[in-house]
Amino acid sequence: MPGYEYGLRRALMEVVGGLITSSVLLAFRNSGLLSPSYFLLFDLASIAGMVLLIFAMPYWGTTYLLGWLTGLGLMFNYGLMGTLEFVAYLLFGLAILAMRILKSATGSRQ
Repeated sequence: MPGYEYGLRRALMEVVGGLITSSVLLAFRNSGLLSPSYFLLFDLASIAGMVLLIFAMPYWGTTYLLGWLTGLGLMFNYGLMGTLEFVAYLLFGLAILAMRILKSATGSRQ
């Protein structure tokens, strides 16, 4: 199962891909090649992707999730991620880790 380094790499690649996509879309919008209404559709698609990613987190391995959260923190620290996204991902990621710790501490297998 992929571990810490794969989670870290995924977080970094997601943010870099988002920055590139955002830059291209802004260039098209500023040059008049993309209508502001289409820009809104891309924003909505980004929010949908965020929700889907959050729903996938419980199926990630613990070390993978830790690596992903580390990458998330690095990107936020360098200003490459918005506060709302950072807080949402961090809260859900930490909640999943807390549930795993509690489950491990109580010996529950479900």
